[in-house]
Amino acid sequence: MIADPEFLPQQPLPGRSVYLLDDHEVVRRGLRQVLESEGFSIAGESGSAREAVRRIADVRPELAILDDHLPDGSGAEVCRAIVAAGLATRCVLLTGDADEEVLIDSILAGAWGCLSKQDGSSEQLRLIRRALAGHTAYSGRFRPALLGQVHSPGPSGPDERLLTLTRQEMNVAVRLGKGLTNRQISREMGLSEKTIKNMVSAMLTKLRMGRRTQIAVLIVGALDHAEDPGYGSYRLSLLPDRVADVTAALLNCTSETRTVPPTEAERAEGALRLADALAATWTGPTGRRPRLSRA
Repeated sequence: MIADPEFLPQQPLPGRSVYLLDDHEVVRRGLRQVLESEGFSIAGESGSAREAVRRIADVRPELAILDDHLPDGSGAEVCRAIVAAGLATRCVLLTGDADEEVLIDSILAGAWGCLSKQDGSSEQLRLIRRALAGHTAYSGRFRPALLGQVHSPGPSGPDERLLTLTRQEMNVAVRLGKGLTNRQISREMGLSEKTIKNMVSAMLTKLRMGRRTQIAVLIVGALDHAEDPGYGSYRLSLLPDRVADVTAALLNCTSETRTVPPTEAERAEGALRLADALAATWTGPTGRRPRLSRA
């Protein structure tokens, strides 16, 4: 671990104040030079997530640039701590990756954006200014992955026979996997018991099975494959329309089309919409829901 440099004590800071968190000193030095050349004031810097949480609470900068991978945590975890503490500091993550998992984690953590280490200084400065102005600030390097083709489950993925089921039938199948009776399923879904019985019969025909327990075994196997998936694996969901819901939520959260900064309520609503869309792509027995920090 490299030693943390000296940081400015709590005092009024000239210009727009920024805190830098990255465990590589060369990265911090590069950012510091670029920002200071543009008139920004460096409120402090460190290479430790734990130190950053304490120091940011002390110096209260306007913006914190947080590396997403750290020896003792992540930028998203630091962002969550800042949001939970009710600080006015806006956070943007800094990443060397451009996958959707980082993008999703930043949104759910309450960050205002995510910078790429591969972007030039002019693009990084543009995004930093956007975040300080209250706009979303996400690197364009995320867009190709976000708009990429939806992947179908491969040979090691969930059984493709389940793709023949409708969304309603999938909901019934999941409940069969939990061992519920037709009556219990009808109560949970708000449908008549006869409707559930007819749906189970239709599913047996589609899946070429003779007993409802066979459906239960099949769905349990699929859920075991999807148990506690990473955010990026939502594209392997058995329900393609729900994958589209996640993509739409991500595009909404990262869009630069707005001319007026979003309100706090609008940002929270967008993040909740993303969290709900993600949760819907995998209906597991634990009812896992992505962690969300309210900004």
